[in-house]
Amino acid sequence: MGDLPVTTVSRTLVDLAKDYPLEVSVPLVSEALRRGLASRESLHRSIRSGTRGCRRASRAFDLASPSHESSGEALCAVKFVRFSISGMIPQVNTYNDAGAWIARNDFRHEKHPVIVEFHGVGKYYLNDAGPDRASSENHERHMKLLNAGYRVFNLVWADLFRASEFIKIRAAIADLD
Repeated sequence: MGDLPVTTVSRTLVDLAKDYPLEVSVPLVSEALRRGLASRESLHRSIRSGTRGCRRASRAFDLASPSHESSGEALCAVKFVRFSISGMIPQVNTYNDAGAWIARNDFRHEKHPVIVEFHGVGKYYLNDAGPDRASSENHERHMKLLNAGYRVFNLVWADLFRASEFIKIRAAIADLD
């Protein structure tokens, strides 16, 4: 077709969200939102009510967020829904009791001192100071959060495909309710 566009980013995202599970569509939609290639409102307006997959697409657009800084974080948000874990807010600054900043967390519960961090390989191997330095900094941060009274769950890619960690997260929140 030469240089003529065949479709748009928005149309592609709507089609993906209608046809694929949330685990596929939410990371893609989140990335498009983060890059400013679409808006949640415009995507919702693009859904024709009563058509095949319209509820699934609407759910995907509700779960997607420009705050998800990686596909792993977006997938983690989907897993929270799959395991009935509510109240997890993405990209939250966390402070200790004295008001000193500790860290910006991937997810923190809105009411309870529960934090979920997703660690992709890039955090360690794309770090200019190298993986040892990144690991040391992550450990220091983790200890500061624990000392401030937070329960921290550190997830890696494999955890996103296992139920066990999400069951533990759900139980930790339930214990605090």
